[in-house]
Amino acid sequence: MRSRRVPSLLRFFGLHDASAAERRATIWIGLMFFCSLASTFLMRPLRDQFGVDQGVERMPFLYGMTLLVTAVCVVPFWWLANRMPSRRFVPIVLHVCAMALLLLAAFLSAIGEYQWKDMPGLGECFWGGFSALNAIVPALVWIHAVEHFRREQGRRLFGLVAVGGTLGAVAGSWLAGLLSKQWHAEPWVAGVVAASLLELAFLSFLASQPACRQMHAGETNRPQVAAGGAFAGLRVLLHDGYVRTIGCYMLMLGMLATAFYVAQTELVGKEVAGSRGQHSILADVEFWSQSLVLCLQLFCTGRLLRRLPPTVFLVALPTLSIVGLGVLWLWPVVIAISLVQISRRGAQFAFEKPAREVLYTPLDLETKHKVKFLFDTFAFRLGDLFGALLQVGLRGLEIGMGGVVAVTIGVALVWVVLGVALGQRRQRSSIRGDSDCNSTLQS
Repeated sequence: MRSRRVPSLLRFFGLHDASAAERRATIWIGLMFFCSLASTFLMRPLRDQFGVDQGVERMPFLYGMTLLVTAVCVVPFWWLANRMPSRRFVPIVLHVCAMALLLLAAFLSAIGEYQWKDMPGLGECFWGGFSALNAIVPALVWIHAVEHFRREQGRRLFGLVAVGGTLGAVAGSWLAGLLSKQWHAEPWVAGVVAASLLELAFLSFLASQPACRQMHAGETNRPQVAAGGAFAGLRVLLHDGYVRTIGCYMLMLGMLATAFYVAQTELVGKEVAGSRGQHSILADVEFWSQSLVLCLQLFCTGRLLRRLPPTVFLVALPTLSIVGLGVLWLWPVVIAISLVQISRRGAQFAFEKPAREVLYTPLDLETKHKVKFLFDTFAFRLGDLFGALLQVGLRGLEIGMGGVVAVTIGVALVWVVLGVALGQRRQRSSIRGDSDCNSTLQS
């Protein structure tokens, strides 16, 4: 009886046809993702509550600060990636992020409970710095994953890695609500716990190294350090149309995410009184969003990634965004934006995100380390800024909710077109094979 249960469990998680090294690498990287997202999702509701406190009109300034901080982080990261392998630069960046969270906790202890007006600059620095960290930390996990997993391995196992992250997001969101509602803890406590979780992510990263090396034990001349100079990622971006398309796709992802975030900020600010109440409802939205993602990943993602073409997953989120915009036009209340956000995040992290990561698997190390990090951080945050400027500008024109929705749907349709183009290109390259794809993409 027991011997039958184990293979069934492995088959359920998509590990029945994986080697022992693949299983260990997947589990440890999944645990690294768990700790990383538990850390960021613990802090996200507090960041969002500060956004509600500031109001929609301040969104362009706040996202401008986010873009500035992200831009400052990109070049040092490229410099590290150009001089050392990921097994060295990923821990360095994780430790720096943990130290930044501890520094934030020290400053939060000085303002007490949500008293942002006592230190207005702190809230702005927190917004910009944490929003950049929120993009950087998950990017580190996926950089580690796509470096060691080939395309075929990624299709089989990235879904399970994503499950680890989703469990972390659920745990972090639940803990944020627990600290806010049940324990009535001051915000600085969350900063200390978040920093500790990043250190646990580092330990999981270390534990994954032997299995990752074993997966490539028979390979020779495998590059360990990205080629090119510190700004070589820009050269790749300028000369590779496929890579530029991914960058435009990330811009659209950021613009639409901000469109829904602005709507959430507006409605929560109008309908929910009190900073702690706002913090709690935002934590609840994150909890239920990631719970939905977890269910989809466990029962749908891995199976569908192996059976359906990538185009389906790359257009799922923009299509659902169009539906969500229609819902908000007809029913602009907190419960509606909460349901839309839960549905969008379910589609993003269960379907769109794993499919997007597979786009990078056939590319060289230089592109994986430098261009991917640029897109996951700077390009996404640039999309946030463009989205904030667009949404605030549209509201300033006083064209009504219908006009705002119509223009935003136009942006989402461009996103659909980019998803179709990327999906078809990836499907053609899969048929030709990874070796042929590499030579084509770099030509």
